[in-house]
Amino acid sequence: MKLAVAAATIAATIASAQLTSSVPHNLLWPKPYKFTSGTQNRTIDPASVQFKIVGGDTELLTKAAARFAANALAQGCASTNSSSTKADIALVTLTVAGEGEGDESFELDTAADAVAIAARHSLGALRALETLAQLVAPLARLPPHAKRDAAGCARAAAAGIAPRLPHSDHPAYAWRGVSLDTSRNFIPVDAIERTLDGMAATKLNVLHWHIVDATSFPVESKTYPDLINAAYDKLSVYSYSDVKSVIAYAADRGIRVIPEFDTPAHTNALSASKELNPFVLCANAAEGWVNPYNGNKGDQDDGSWWPFCPEPPCGAINVADKGAAPAVSKLLLEYASLFPDSVFHLGGDEVSSFCFASQEKYLSLAFPGMKNYSSIFPNATDPFTFPQQWYTGGFTRVYQDYIDLLLAAMTAAKKQTMHWEDLVLNDFVILPPKSIIQIWNGWDNKAGKNSLQKVLDLNRYQIVDTNNEVYYLDGGSGKWLTDSFGYGNASWKESYWTGYRNWQHIYNHDPRKSPMENTTDTTGSGLASPPKGDLNSILGAEVAIWGEKIDVFNLDVKLWPRAAAMAEALWSTFEDPANKDFFEAQPRLVVMRDRLISRGLDAEALHPTWCDYNQCGFMVKGNKSPYGNKANQTVRAKPAAAEKAVSSSGNVVNAWVSLVMGCLFLFL
Repeated sequence: MKLAVAAATIAATIASAQLTSSVPHNLLWPKPYKFTSGTQNRTIDPASVQFKIVGGDTELLTKAAARFAANALAQGCASTNSSSTKADIALVTLTVAGEGEGDESFELDTAADAVAIAARHSLGALRALETLAQLVAPLARLPPHAKRDAAGCARAAAAGIAPRLPHSDHPAYAWRGVSLDTSRNFIPVDAIERTLDGMAATKLNVLHWHIVDATSFPVESKTYPDLINAAYDKLSVYSYSDVKSVIAYAADRGIRVIPEFDTPAHTNALSASKELNPFVLCANAAEGWVNPYNGNKGDQDDGSWWPFCPEPPCGAINVADKGAAPAVSKLLLEYASLFPDSVFHLGGDEVSSFCFASQEKYLSLAFPGMKNYSSIFPNATDPFTFPQQWYTGGFTRVYQDYIDLLLAAMTAAKKQTMHWEDLVLNDFVILPPKSIIQIWNGWDNKAGKNSLQKVLDLNRYQIVDTNNEVYYLDGGSGKWLTDSFGYGNASWKESYWTGYRNWQHIYNHDPRKSPMENTTDTTGSGLASPPKGDLNSILGAEVAIWGEKIDVFNLDVKLWPRAAAMAEALWSTFEDPANKDFFEAQPRLVVMRDRLISRGLDAEALHPTWCDYNQCGFMVKGNKSPYGNKANQTVRAKPAAAEKAVSSSGNVVNAWVSLVMGCLFLFL
């Protein structure tokens, strides 16, 4: 296969390349920190180029070098005379200093016959090889739907790289993740590995594995073997071997795997274990919303799970039971040994006080001696507004004791813990300094909005942003609950799932800089100032792919390429992080989507293919209006004109976007 060009001087080569579109296929994503284009093409044969590894993890980098060849060759097909072409670049040298634990920065430079990569850590070298694969563009590229045959597409040929291509790169945020739910619908190991391939391609570095939930417990347990009964079936279970395989696959690509075992809510599945069952309250509750201390008055019929939990099936650990924390700790310690990462997620979201307040087994332990519980129970019309005595009198105290025992177990296992913000903001539990708090609440109501700022104000914790108004990618497929709210009607729980977050919305969000929803709205739009406080405590962000309507058959199209939009927003350095240039980004994201497809991911289309050849977006940065834009007209991009546009020192991306426009759908 004859591949061409490096990110610098595509113009001349594109003219004779006969690509399937006028968008050059070596535009970089995510955009590098510093990048200077060269002026000449040099060829490289990805299948035969030699790698010299100096320092670092030799085994890790050897495997990464093999992936470089496969990834570069997957994007195109050979020309008829490819076998006689001799490549200019014969050697890639990887030099790792062996310092800077977890450092992803790197330098990449090219000469006439070699590529030099320097990094402080092997992770940086991995990221550099992904960039190098992107600098290789196919001369004869197939459209995404065409199948690659072994004779025409899997064999080595030549590819091009420009000489003297100084490239310096590092991430703006250290935490760039995907939260993947595998409980509500089982996701097979090969689909998880495919997701990791996409993450590696876009330089994402954390897989937050939401492996279990109320609906199922799809992972083998040696501590409580009967938890297997909470799996959907015997074919929907991760064995220890499966888990280790995913962790190893991720580690080869420089990706951490952080497990989440949620507690005390979302634990209905634990009731499948004989030993854990006695600690689970409200299991699969369907009693309706009534106030047992006010003449059983309420506004929900029997048969509803509401408000025992936000979605079925219900179930919560009885935090007042002294035996609960030791029993749950045994389970957590089992998986703390299985998952080697230093961070362990303990959940803590969506704890329903109503569930606890309706259960004598809890009340008798949390409020000993109390004869009439009506004083701590909400009125019959509001199942959420509990009096202060509910918290100060018992709930927060016993919840704190429960969490403290789990934290002691995690400390003994040398784990730093991670939690959803509900634990500290809604239930007033205090965690050790530097604990990681994950933010998910982002809707516009006084009680729930601006959670990120509230956690910042505590000046105690580190933060990972997963604002549901920005980063929830599973929405857009309609409602799924059919309960006593009426057939097909949505509860508050579904309201943020029904909306689709477009890539522009995700791309434009910056956890430290973007204006937020808050209770001091001064703009009339629901937005006020950006976050304030110790912004360095915001480690980064995760997109979330919840599993209510996601399984192996639509995982890719929901996740990609929108997760790539977040990947660049968190990796790259921008002049104005909260007002990025969609126009400049669109052609590069189109190319990145093609790369994802070449790696086996069914990434969603961004526009009609017609837009690859024509200007069909807005030309002016910052133009948020679809009206009155004189540049909004069809323009055929001509390679000859592109040749004139590329300078020896200019960024090829900027040269091309002045000529090649993607279809642009601005987030208004």
